[in-house]
Amino acid sequence: MKPLHVSELNNFLSRFQRFIGSEIKTITLKSPTVIEVSVSVQDAARQYDWIDLVFELSNVSNALLMENSKLAYLDMSEGITVIVSAKEAIFCYGDYVSHESAKDSPLHIFAQSIKFKELPFSG
Repeated sequence: MKPLHVSELNNFLSRFQRFIGSEIKTITLKSPTVIEVSVSVQDAARQYDWIDLVFELSNVSNALLMENSKLAYLDMSEGITVIVSAKEAIFCYGDYVSHESAKDSPLHIFAQSIKFKELPFSG
């Protein structure tokens, strides 16, 4: 897993086109304070081939999750918001610009840090 830093965030989101049209595949509770989210997305660095990304959010302080069986029904036209600061990492469904507005997302995770790994597309 690679940490996602503030300095890399804009390039990261641009590479995956803010996850518009992607698919959130699974949400896994690894422990009471660690959550993994698996997403299938097109990668501009690979000529828009599909890959899977796994996000790991650690030291979770607030989360509103969905059942995995409902994830396939999410309209991903607004993509995913990822906000990273020195003190916090936020992952949420939809297009949000701040900590406060991200709380309105029907799927959000507030944590101390976020990491990711790239995997082959699982289909």
